[in-house]
Formats: sequence, structure tokens, C-alpha cells
Amino acid sequence: MARQTMRVAHVTQMTRALQRAAELTGGWTALAEALSEDGHRISKQACHSWNYRGVPAERALQIEKVTRGVVLREHLRPDLYEGMTR
Repeated sequence: MARQTMRVAHVTQMTRALQRAAELTGGWTALAEALSEDGHRISKQACHSWNYRGVPAERALQIEKVTRGVVLREHLRPDLYEGMTR
């Protein structure tokens, strides 16, 4: 996802949502551990880099799950899920 193509409001929303997910799980290391599965380890640096590169679509769904719906996928990836109805 190229940040240049995203609206500033989306980037701000995404960054806040990702930081909230890290807070809820106990920090960047805890978020990375919560997202690591099936022998595929995610580093805290990778999670933190999503502030600048954007959250991968499949990780947005995982983050929503590990935060028990407090951080929503449409906040992490508004370019994909904006206007989604639940």
C-alpha cells in the first residue's frame, strides 16, 4: 500500500489504531507475539514498521481478532474496508 495514495486522514487513523493495538496487547513485542503463528515469527520491528509502510491486509484481520474487536480492520486498512457494514 503506497502511503502517497492514501488520504492523510486514513494514514492518521491507521497509525492511531495500530498504536492502540500495541497498547492493548502490552506493547510492540506482545503484539508481534500475538500475531506470530504456525512457526512464522513476526518481529516487533516489523509490527512497528507498519506505522510507516501500512498494515498488511491479512494482519488487519488478525489484529482485530487479538484485540477482541477493539481495534477494527477498517481503522487499520480504511482503503480496503471503508464503508463496511457489520
